[in-house]
Amino acid sequence: MTRSAEVSERAGVTRVPGANGLRPWTWPWLITTTLSRAGVAVVICLALWGALPAVVGWHPTTVSSGSMLPRLHVGDVAVSRPLGATVPPVDSVLLFDDPDHPGRLRLHRFVRVDDDGLLVTRGDANTSDDSTPVALSAVHGIGTLRVPWVGLPVVWLRERSWVALSLSVLVLVALTALAARARRFGFPEPDEGDGPGPPPPPTAAGTAAPANTDVLVAPRPPGRTVRTARRLGALGAVAVLVAVAAAPAESAFSATTSTRTSLAAAGYFSCANAVSAGSPYLWYRMDETSSTTTVATDSSGGGRNGVYGSAGKTASATRACSRDSGRAMTFNGSSGYLSSPALAGGPPNTFTLAIWFKTTTTRGGKLIGLGNAQMTASGSYDRHLYLTNTGTIVFGVYPNAVRTVSTTATFNDGAWHQAVATLSSAGMRLYVDGKLLGSDTGVTNGEAYSPAYLRVGYDNLDSWDNAPTSRYLAGTLDDAALYLTALTATQVSDQYEAGTA
Repeated sequence: MTRSAEVSERAGVTRVPGANGLRPWTWPWLITTTLSRAGVAVVICLALWGALPAVVGWHPTTVSSGSMLPRLHVGDVAVSRPLGATVPPVDSVLLFDDPDHPGRLRLHRFVRVDDDGLLVTRGDANTSDDSTPVALSAVHGIGTLRVPWVGLPVVWLRERSWVALSLSVLVLVALTALAARARRFGFPEPDEGDGPGPPPPPTAAGTAAPANTDVLVAPRPPGRTVRTARRLGALGAVAVLVAVAAAPAESAFSATTSTRTSLAAAGYFSCANAVSAGSPYLWYRMDETSSTTTVATDSSGGGRNGVYGSAGKTASATRACSRDSGRAMTFNGSSGYLSSPALAGGPPNTFTLAIWFKTTTTRGGKLIGLGNAQMTASGSYDRHLYLTNTGTIVFGVYPNAVRTVSTTATFNDGAWHQAVATLSSAGMRLYVDGKLLGSDTGVTNGEAYSPAYLRVGYDNLDSWDNAPTSRYLAGTLDDAALYLTALTATQVSDQYEAGTA
């Protein structure tokens, strides 16, 4: 043993490489420590991102089901802000007391208001509305912020997934430890509690120690490295606790108002919601994917399936209402049509006809109406909407004389439009794109005949005002419906807005 080694052993010092007494950087350690610090920082930032809004009265909740996929995933933290004195808009995601499971929260989308003034909700991944509407007083807030993943420990703890929970804790501890050990590599830093290293070994007079000469470093008491580890560990624990503190919600993205009047005028998330709310007698969505099918499904729930002409139609890939699933049907203007079974009780004198259409035709044609033949030209025909050659829309009934109301604007511009006509004791009303464009309060009934069928895309139009060249409509049709009530102006407007929002 050399004398220098003997002195080092007695002094309790250690010989390490490098003139500065610290271990030099290596690429594996550089990458590892950088990634570990970044990982810890991401966890901490996500946790604080989800927790800090609670300081100002917002509500962080952990998503624990997949009913709001793909917008929100299990383990996300959704932050809801109080509504204050505002009414929640349709299509917003609300945090509210789960009406089916007392003591739990639910995060679902607000789709409409029912007849009792209650909020009807639905999960984005669900095919139907929630079974129980909720009162406005049960709403805690409106979904505003999504923080991904940070709530997963809550889900694992609730589901007793001990393996996943343990692995996540071990990964966080490992990242924290690696981030803390990064201090021991690289260039020296001032460190409280770290004493100065021993003097360099003696050299020849007037010369300095070579840059690559090993030096003796005495053991240092715990200092900045230990404190860094403790701080990172504490912040990691805070991250986990913040996630655990977020109350689980059964889906995804507060003070509330109890004003029913303003909510009753709210719209709907989709055209399907709006049409269903009106309880149609017949409702042909024309979602059929085959252009050769002859069966038109009745979506009203009454099972009154209609019949297509055997030719003259093509299933369209797009439909009028962008937020609805399904298709529309394009008719060729020479042979395509749709008819219903015979209406029970004959043609009604209180009703609503509604249909979406898109066309550029200059030959006009029947949009929707009633007639006494199912597949051929009717001999008695009224209570109908048709398009003139110029593109104006006419609503007509026949109380022993032709009575019509019509638009001055044209609608054969290739864009989607909705035409709605009502007849009741209040008279005739014609709406286009949610607006009342024509009315006649003096007409309250139409012609009496039997049987009566709903005709879509084709029927007789002889002797009617501004009768078009063609009885068949060349264009795309969607959501044809017959109601045995006269929809209100608000209901008509809600249907149109649901398709254009």
